[in-house]
Amino acid sequence: MNAVTRFLSNDSMFGRLMTKAGIFIAVNLLFLLGCLGVVTAGASLCALYYTEMRYLRGEREMNPFRVFWKGFTENFRKATVVWIGAMALILFMALEMFWCSQFEGVMHLFVYALPVLLVATVVIAAYTFPGIAAFEASIKQHLLNSMFFAGRSPVTILLVAASAAVPAYLTWLLPEFLPLSAFLWCSVGFSFVGWLQSKLFLGLYAPYLAVRKDEMLCTLK
Repeated sequence: MNAVTRFLSNDSMFGRLMTKAGIFIAVNLLFLLGCLGVVTAGASLCALYYTEMRYLRGEREMNPFRVFWKGFTENFRKATVVWIGAMALILFMALEMFWCSQFEGVMHLFVYALPVLLVATVVIAAYTFPGIAAFEASIKQHLLNSMFFAGRSPVTILLVAASAAVPAYLTWLLPEFLPLSAFLWCSVGFSFVGWLQSKLFLGLYAPYLAVRKDEMLCTLK
């Protein structure tokens, strides 16, 4: 085997890098397509986590299209119910904050209480979608699991939030680089953020996941 062949082989550093980049690009594209329906965004997010977790757990030569589709279809019902429920609650609380801000006295106090409930809803939703991707359980159990994991490691909440907020803030802060930012978000941005978050979540999930790498779904006990 000559130097060029070794350099282009799948086992070389270049080959592994290109394989990883190809998976990131494919997953990013599939995630964006899955979000076009708005209602299907939850299932698409769940499928992104499912694919990224499979990759991180050792499935390096996966077919990202097949794995993403499996994660999308198998978790569609649960992810969609959670997505619609979370969006409805967030919209309701946002409207309540607006209306309560128009009043004085006791009603105005809700302006300070509702943001706490809003943050709690976002945190629970943020933990529920990767949980659906990693574990087999009912929707009720997934919600309980999300509260369990959120309470188990508050630092992870901050890291997960930072992994999404920092790139978004930099995009907003540097409008002169908007074409480059748009290209990065459309090519690998969402899948890269999903990869970072999947590493964080897998750190929490490790004691509860199946030993075999191909057994992605199991019941949290």
